[in-house]
Amino acid sequence: MSTGDLLARADRLAALDLREEAAELYERLIGEGVPGAAVRYGAMLAEAGDHPAAEPVLRTALAAGDTDAYHWLCDVLIATGRVPEAGRLMEEAAGRGLPGAALRAAAIWADLAEDRTRAEQWYRTAIDRGDQGALNDYGAFLSEDPGREAEARRVLRQAAEQGDALAFSNLGAIELDRGEPEAALGWLRQSLAGGGSSESTALLKIADAEERLGNLDAARRYHDRAVNARIPGAHAGRARFLAYHGTAEDLETAERDFRTAVRNGEEGADYYYATFLAAQDRVDEAIDHYRRAIDAGSDGAYEELALILQARGETEAAEECFTASIAAGWLSAVLSYAEFLRDQGRGAEVPALEPRARELGATPEQLAALRGAAPVTPGQDAPEAP
Repeated sequence: MSTGDLLARADRLAALDLREEAAELYERLIGEGVPGAAVRYGAMLAEAGDHPAAEPVLRTALAAGDTDAYHWLCDVLIATGRVPEAGRLMEEAAGRGLPGAALRAAAIWADLAEDRTRAEQWYRTAIDRGDQGALNDYGAFLSEDPGREAEARRVLRQAAEQGDALAFSNLGAIELDRGEPEAALGWLRQSLAGGGSSESTALLKIADAEERLGNLDAARRYHDRAVNARIPGAHAGRARFLAYHGTAEDLETAERDFRTAVRNGEEGADYYYATFLAAQDRVDEAIDHYRRAIDAGSDGAYEELALILQARGETEAAEECFTASIAAGWLSAVLSYAEFLRDQGRGAEVPALEPRARELGATPEQLAALRGAAPVTPGQDAPEAP
């Protein structure tokens, strides 16, 4: 049997999850110096989650000049929490001319390392090199920066003109953020016409736009279509829609969708299910899902959990949640916490919240409410709003 046939056999064993047999064959081929064997072995180990074993194999492949190892090794570094090292690795790969490496470096710095200055440099490099999708991704990146909306739209239009259907979807998202659902639909329908991955990003946005325009039957059709197409987030999206707009019968469908979304690990599923349960007065279940949402990184759940705990008389736990929400940057939590303090007879502590409220962008009206509700010493005037 030729080395090519042996390598193909090892790949088949790996695909069948017969990893021990595959590993034995891969190691034999690596020992014989067969090109590609080390990368495929490392990839198998990485996909199985055996990152400590995968890393040295992939580094060996890289040292031997097999640039296919870069992306797999990058995956391993990210999975083991070494994000900056992963970013630098892809910069090295880009320096060696590996296709797509500059764009991946940009995404790592933007989305994982949160170094937007470095990310922008690599987005521009990726565009200069003609990396597929770079213009769209850069436009989406720009759209996240306050004050750069016009620049984002210009870049996304350029991407759309070059045939990137995802750019239409991102242009639609910008219009939704601006509160222009009708304009959003124009872009989103073009994205939908592009098919492929652009369809998955457009369906839920179209459902959102139709809902905002009051076209509830159309919104429901797009939610159903997204669920049938197994779009990530579709169950949570339809569940939220039905919980708000549906009939009593639809609430049963909503709950099934919420449970499916939680089971599938859809983004925000525990939080949205918790709000649904709270609205149904199923408080104990709601608390459980709010806590799960917090464990998954949803700092938006703290305040709502705090309000439930406050109503149940669990004041110490409620206060911990209020302060966590404020630390996470939620202005509404500052105002809710002020009410909590007043209810606890601790109104004298309320004025100390004002600096944080200002930091979080409180309006004059919100500051006035914060100040006006604070206790006033007899003989003193209440503080004036700015």
